[in-house]
Amino acid sequence: MFKLTKGINEVSWVNPPVPASSLSQPGPARGIRGHARRLSGQASTKCLQRANTFTNMIVNDWNALRVTVTDADSVNKFKNGYDAFRSSQ
Repeated sequence: MFKLTKGINEVSWVNPPVPASSLSQPGPARGIRGHARRLSGQASTKCLQRANTFTNMIVNDWNALRVTVTDADSVNKFKNGYDAFRSSQ
C-alpha cells in the first residue's frame, strides 16, 4: 500500500481506495485521529468476494500505522518503520 500511495507502482483500479475523513473514522487519538493517508474500506455486507479484496483486507492495518511510518521517504525506511511498529505492539 505504501508503494501505491506514493505513486511508485501504478494500478488500474476498478474501485480505487478512498481517502478517509479523519472525523468519520474511529481510531487512535494521535494528532487528528491518525495520519493523513487513512483509507476507508468498502461496505460489503452481502458479497464475500468484495470483503476479501486487497483494500478491504489491509485498510485496518494501514490506518493503525504511525505517521512516521506512512510518511517515509523510501521503501526501506517504510520497512524499517513498519518492523519497529510491529515489534512495539
